[in-house]
Amino acid sequence: MRKAVLFRSVLRFLDQGAEVVEAVYMWKRHRLMVPFTVATFLGMVFVAGWAGWEDWATRIVIGLAAGAIAVMASTDYKVLARTSQGTFLYDASRFRQVAIGSPDRLPADVTIEPFGGTVLATDWAVGDSIYTVPKSSESAMGRIAGQET
Repeated sequence: MRKAVLFRSVLRFLDQGAEVVEAVYMWKRHRLMVPFTVATFLGMVFVAGWAGWEDWATRIVIGLAAGAIAVMASTDYKVLARTSQGTFLYDASRFRQVAIGSPDRLPADVTIEPFGGTVLATDWAVGDSIYTVPKSSESAMGRIAGQET
């Protein structure tokens, strides 16, 4: 179901009759995401205290909520799609795994290769950028990169 929704979101940007071969939702964090998140958390804990919340548990929850928002704000979400018209990189929604606009056609000789990862996700180099891809989409990413058939 999720894959069908992702494919339909990419099809909206293609010419009539074009097909989506493969698509992957991925993200990349800004290099200053951690200090930005920590500063946001600490700032909101301080502001909550200044605003009159005396309970430390409430202050911490407010700081955690602000920190979660800071993480999302410092993350760039993309959809990489191989289509019958070429390979494209789309801006993606933060909440739903769909392409929302600004397609960039990647050159035919762009380098797409695994870069590292964890148990839950794999890092892939797409050109000069490193993106994180969920393990569930690792085989699709390999097919886009031309490493699997």
